[in-house]
Amino acid sequence: MGVGSGWSEVLGHKLRSFLTLFGIVLGAAALVGMLGVVKGLLRGWESMIYETGGIERITVTSRPAPEAQREIAPLSPGRTLNDVEAILTAVPLAQRVTAEVRIPNGGRLAFQGRASWQDVRGVLPATFAMDRFEAGQGRLIGELDLELQTQVCVLGIAIAEQIFPRGIDPLGRTITINGQPFAVVGILPEYNFGVGGGSRLNQKNMSVFIPLTTLQTLFRTDENVDILNVQLADVTDMPAALEQISNVLTRTHRGVQDVRLETREDLLKRFEETRNSYVYSLGGVAIIGLIVGGIGIMNVMLASISERVREIGVRRALGAKRVDILVQILAESLTLAVAGGILGMFASIGLIKILQQVVVDANRPELSPAALFIGVLFSGVVGVVAGLYPAIRASRLSPVEALRTD
Repeated sequence: MGVGSGWSEVLGHKLRSFLTLFGIVLGAAALVGMLGVVKGLLRGWESMIYETGGIERITVTSRPAPEAQREIAPLSPGRTLNDVEAILTAVPLAQRVTAEVRIPNGGRLAFQGRASWQDVRGVLPATFAMDRFEAGQGRLIGELDLELQTQVCVLGIAIAEQIFPRGIDPLGRTITINGQPFAVVGILPEYNFGVGGGSRLNQKNMSVFIPLTTLQTLFRTDENVDILNVQLADVTDMPAALEQISNVLTRTHRGVQDVRLETREDLLKRFEETRNSYVYSLGGVAIIGLIVGGIGIMNVMLASISERVREIGVRRALGAKRVDILVQILAESLTLAVAGGILGMFASIGLIKILQQVVVDANRPELSPAALFIGVLFSGVVGVVAGLYPAIRASRLSPVEALRTD
C-alpha cells in the first residue's frame, strides 16, 4: 500500500517529485563519490608505501649533533657504507640494508647528440629488491659492479626512449654521464600506475642507476651516502630492530648522536590526516545534499497530507489505526528516498568515471559495491527521518475533523 502510494505521488506530481528526488540524487552521488575518492587515495598511498620498501622500512637520516656533543661532532664519519656492513652484521632482524648517493645537481645523459638532465642514483644491488625494481631487458647492477667500480648503468624505459633514437636497441650501447662513458646493461620494464602520468610512482620510469662505488669515485669527493634504509622481514620486529640499529650506529659514529631513525608511522599518520580531511570535506557536501533532499521529501509529504486529509479520514473511519497511517506515510517517504538513492547510484557511477579521468594515477577514485549500498542505505535513512514528522502528523488527524474537510 505505502509503496504503491509512493509511486502514485511520484507519477502524479512529476515536477515536484523530480525536484525532490534531485536533492537525494545529488546527496547519494556525492556520498558514493566521496567514498570512491577516499578508497582511491588509500590505494594510492598503499601502492606508494609498498613500492618504496613497505611499512617495514626504517630510514636513517642525518641530524645535527646535540649541543653537548658539538665539540666531538667532527669525530663522526657520518653515514657511510661502513654503516651498511655493520647493520647487516650486527642486526639479524634487518632483511636488507641499502644506501644511495646522488650526483650533485644531477647528471647529463647524452647519446649521439641527444641529451637529458636526470637524477642519477648510485645504488647497491639491494636497492632494486627494496624498491621493487626488476630488469625488463638485460640485467641489474650486481655486487661485482660495486667491487670493480664498473661504469655501467640501468635505465628506466622513459629515459631510454628519450636519449636513444627509435629503432636503436639501448642494450650494450655506451652513453655519457657528465662526460664519463657508461655501458647500458639493463632497461627497466614500463611501470603503469594510472592514466595521469604525474604520480611519484611513475618516476620509476625515469630512473637512472649506476654502481654506488662508481658514482663516489667519479662524481663525489667524500665517502658519505645520501640515503640509508633498512628493511625488516616483519614489522612486529620494529621496536627491537630500532634499538639494535641505534646501538650499531652509535658505535660506527664514535658515540656522536648525529642520526635519527624514522619509520613509516609518521607517513601513515599524515595519510590518516589527509584521508580524514577528504572524508570531512566531501562527506559534508554529501550530508548537505541529503539534508536538502530530506527537506524536499518532508515538504512533499506535508503537501500530500494536506491534499489527502479527507482520504485519511475515510481510512480511519473504515477502521484503519493510527499506526497504519503512520506506516503508509513512512513507506511513501521511504519510496521517494530510495528511488532517489537508486538514481543517485547511477549518477555516482558516472561521477566516478569522470573523476577517474581527472584525478591522476594511483590516487584515482574507485567504485565499489559497498559504496553503492551505503549510498542507497543512507538515502533510505534520510527518507525515514524526513517522513517521520509528516507521518506522525497524519496519524494524529481526527477522523471526524478529516471527513469535514473539503
